[in-house]
Amino acid sequence: MKKLLFTLFSLVMLVSISNAQSLKSSNILSVGTQLNFPMSDLSDVASTGWGVTGQYEFHLGGNWNGTLTSGYLSFAENNGFTYTAVPLVVGTKLYFVGGWYGMVETGVHFYSWDGPANTSDSKTEWGFSVGTGYAIPLSENIGLDLSTKYQYNVDNLSYWNTYVSIMFGL
Repeated sequence: MKKLLFTLFSLVMLVSISNAQSLKSSNILSVGTQLNFPMSDLSDVASTGWGVTGQYEFHLGGNWNGTLTSGYLSFAENNGFTYTAVPLVVGTKLYFVGGWYGMVETGVHFYSWDGPANTSDSKTEWGFSVGTGYAIPLSENIGLDLSTKYQYNVDNLSYWNTYVSIMFGL
């Protein structure tokens, strides 16, 4: 039984090495949209939000790609507060079998909010995220990226998001 499991694991790893990237290009630009679900303290003052994000992905070697990501996020009003954020993060993706990958990111979010009685403020929060996704090649230089991740930010301004984007090989 142990030999069978070792053989299956080895076969999966071999397939993942040969299918590490979903597009033929080593540089990828993704543009997409996301749904954001506030967690922890953020859920007390914000509701489900949306966002638009751009990501530059570049090959690091083997199954690893680096990422640079930024965008604009807006959270719906809750208890008189509206939140927006501009993330600026760097990260890495590790491609497994086919287009499946795991990812980690770190960076800052520039938050601003408006509240009752014309109050408003802004702050910059460091955070990190972990997630998984699947890249689906549609042609040699175009693909579809579906992912989900948990974004933790200092001061409990954390959220869960789902992301859909179009990938363009450069």
